[in-house]
Amino acid sequence: MDIGNLAQWVGVGATFSAVIVALFKEGIVSRWRRPKLELSVTLSPPNCHKIEMRYQVMRTALTFVIAQTYHFRIWVENSGKSRADQVQVFVSRLFRRAADGTFREDRHFSPMNLKWSYGEEVYAQGISPGMGKHCDFGRIVEPDCRSEVGDFIRGVASEQTIFSLITEWRSNTGSHLLAPGTYRIELRLAAANSRPVSQTVELTVSGNWFADEERMFQDGIGLRVV
Repeated sequence: MDIGNLAQWVGVGATFSAVIVALFKEGIVSRWRRPKLELSVTLSPPNCHKIEMRYQVMRTALTFVIAQTYHFRIWVENSGKSRADQVQVFVSRLFRRAADGTFREDRHFSPMNLKWSYGEEVYAQGISPGMGKHCDFGRIVEPDCRSEVGDFIRGVASEQTIFSLITEWRSNTGSHLLAPGTYRIELRLAAANSRPVSQTVELTVSGNWFADEERMFQDGIGLRVV
């Protein structure tokens, strides 16, 4: 091949490469810079802590009640290189550990979004790179009061605890209420500008209530990402 033909082929190759870069540069850059959502949880404040719940109920008369509760939140962080817009945390599937140690899916569970903390919104407007936001996960109400606030499952003893997922709606079937046992809960984290990612949280509800926060987080409840 003479020098002239070689130069022509080099020119054609350079032009072709420039066209490819121009066509796909934006997609490559956006993929590299896209948000990356991750969740974490620790059984300690500010993620999880004991708080008071105030409500009114009709007993012999309209009564104002202060109940003790444990509130559980997950931390959602954006470790990517761009802002995540319209972020949601969706409870997609629920599995319960059977007697043989395997986890079996609860087909009656109603998939729903969780609520973001400090408000009722289901979609967080945005999470900037390197920043995070708490998402409400669930609560446990002291056994003496739980039935009055709607946390009731037939067959669960009145002195035992029930874990209530804080979903966007309280399911009419009660599938958001979890009796004592061990569960694996599949959460899907998504944003308008990133693909959904799945992470699983393992939850153990012993059924025991402890007024002491440290004891409750040691013997009453278990919560971890698996």
